[in-house]
Amino acid sequence: MQSPVRRFLFLSLVVCLVIGCLAVPVYAAGPSVERTGALSVVGVPSEIKKAVEDKGYRVTLDDGWTAEFWFAQALTTASKDAAGALYPELTNGEFVAVVNFSKGFTDYRGQAVPPSAYTLRYQYLPQDANHMGVSPNPDFLLAIPLAADPDPAIMLPYKRLVVLSAKTTGAAHPAVIAMELAGTPATVAKNDQGMTVLTIAVPTSASGNTQKIGIVLKGQATQ
Repeated sequence: MQSPVRRFLFLSLVVCLVIGCLAVPVYAAGPSVERTGALSVVGVPSEIKKAVEDKGYRVTLDDGWTAEFWFAQALTTASKDAAGALYPELTNGEFVAVVNFSKGFTDYRGQAVPPSAYTLRYQYLPQDANHMGVSPNPDFLLAIPLAADPDPAIMLPYKRLVVLSAKTTGAAHPAVIAMELAGTPATVAKNDQGMTVLTIAVPTSASGNTQKIGIVLKGQATQ
């Protein structure tokens, strides 16, 4: 028979192992995308609630980071003269989605985006001396605090869009989220540059049509 001392040491070891296992964070085996309910973030303007689909998407990455997206009921699409654009059908300044970053986010420039909900609007990066070479693709989504962007029907001009998005970072530069080539809808995958890309098919103003868009969730500019 075991002595009381050995039995005590054995039980202590078992308890330590159990506690150690419980202390290790458990994350999903890989990134996932699942449908969620209607937009229910506190303080969302009524016009924005009307502008998004009845169901959203919850994205969970393999490190436990999560975000929720609610996309526009219909994107306004029309071809434009935009050299190198991935999404020439999208309209500058148009409302694309609402996103809720429950754990915060780091944008394409490495700027911290605080945990909160934001509107996302599309912008083709101006092809001028200030922006040439900053990204392989000129398509971006700019994040704006909900309270500063209550009317999704308005197409925001470039300068106004930049000013409103800068409220997100509290800096001179807006919060920019890069776009990438779209893959399979409702999935998360890494591209050739190691960037983590969410792909969603969003309805468009053309009845019955959808527009696949790719949104970079992880991966930053190297310039």
